[in-house]
Amino acid sequence: MKALILAAGLGTRLAPITHDIPKSLVPVNGKPILIKQIDNLVENGISPQDITIVSGYKADILEEKVHEMFPEISIIKNEKFDVTNNMYSAFLGRNMVQGNSFLMMNADVFYDASIIKELLENEQDNLIATDVGNYLDESMKVVENNGRLVKISKDISEEEALGASIDVYKFSKNGGEMFFKKCQEYIENRKETNMWSEVALNDILNDVLFAACPITGKWVEIDNHEDLSLAESLFKNT
Repeated sequence: MKALILAAGLGTRLAPITHDIPKSLVPVNGKPILIKQIDNLVENGISPQDITIVSGYKADILEEKVHEMFPEISIIKNEKFDVTNNMYSAFLGRNMVQGNSFLMMNADVFYDASIIKELLENEQDNLIATDVGNYLDESMKVVENNGRLVKISKDISEEEALGASIDVYKFSKNGGEMFFKKCQEYIENRKETNMWSEVALNDILNDVLFAACPITGKWVEIDNHEDLSLAESLFKNT
């Protein structure tokens, strides 16, 4: 199992903290979000040499911090971080994970290591970590039909949503190939580079069986100072 962490974002809503560091290194009770994600992976048996990070904004600071602790981790820089979105970052990292099963995640989510354990132990090959029953306006939501996920989008009503995606995904070899093929269609054929990776993921749900992986652990997507305060409160004693 490999892992792809998308960490190119600007994090403008976390200014002035992000004037000096990338969004993924914003600390929660002293622990940078990205380092927590790496710790979660390593704790669940994923070797640092199987982890790839796509950096962007303040990439040199990110690389120094990560390689100080985990020198084996591969880091790819998205040179167009300021005009692209995470689909483009995912596509840049495709060669590091294609041909394998892998986990993919956005580097702005602080979450319990148990969530990785649940994804790895779930028998389904393609999974979206889902906070079932939780509806958050800013989050991606998923729709389920007969045990199969049929839609992922921010624009899903509370009535039809199964719950919120926490932006952590498990792909099989085939699922990953289909996902990157769809990313390629948007980026190289349509020249659309400023799109969420979930747009490509949504497009393959008819062809690739994805299921929800209900989570039991805590998580917070950290986009602004209110989110950061919530995370520090929620993870205070962990």
